[in-house]
Amino acid sequence: MNKIEQESLPKKVADRLQAQIIDDRLEAGARLPTEPELMEQYGVSRTVVREAAALLVSRGLVEVRPRRGMTVREPDGTGVAESLAAQLQMSRVSLPQLLEVRLTLETAMARIAASNRTEEDIARLEANVAEMAAPNADRNNTIHLDIAFHEALAEATHNPFFLMVSRPINDLLRVLYIDKVGYMSLRDTTIAEHRAIVDAIRASDPVAADQATVQHLSRVGDSVKTMIASSGGLHS
Repeated sequence: MNKIEQESLPKKVADRLQAQIIDDRLEAGARLPTEPELMEQYGVSRTVVREAAALLVSRGLVEVRPRRGMTVREPDGTGVAESLAAQLQMSRVSLPQLLEVRLTLETAMARIAASNRTEEDIARLEANVAEMAAPNADRNNTIHLDIAFHEALAEATHNPFFLMVSRPINDLLRVLYIDKVGYMSLRDTTIAEHRAIVDAIRASDPVAADQATVQHLSRVGDSVKTMIASSGGLHS
């Protein structure tokens, strides 16, 4: 076996396991074969199996835990979030570019949510805004609720791809918010803008939902860039 073929073995094993997960429609938490079983099944070494597992972990398909082995992971975009953070820190993409994508994505989400939302979706969004407006809310919980609002908005589209694509962006912004002390000074503005989005979605008005989301995210984009600039950049 030549070097190229040898180096491709982990990928081949990972690709076959990925196909098995998809073809068998394995649910999150389902256990995959153990290392010895995979070694025997594919006729490969323990090293190859572990490298294949690492590939599947990087794809966000599985997780590996002591005494549980390899299990199917709920798709959540974590790997994408980590990649986005690395790309930002290496200056291969810019924060304005990321915020531009978020604006385009979430305006579409708001329009679709206005058409597809259920009463349960409205109740979840309204409860989020009410909790965020509580006078005793601390910064970390407020940031958590802010990100949760946008995840609830994605869920209200009833298209799971919106949540999978938007969550990595929100996770990255969560880190930026936590690191910047100026976030809480904008809480009341954020709450008012979230309420406007919810009102439009409750009214099943896609145009108003789009406009409210544009107003909110345009302001957020400017605020985030100001916070980053005032504190010396992304690494501060």
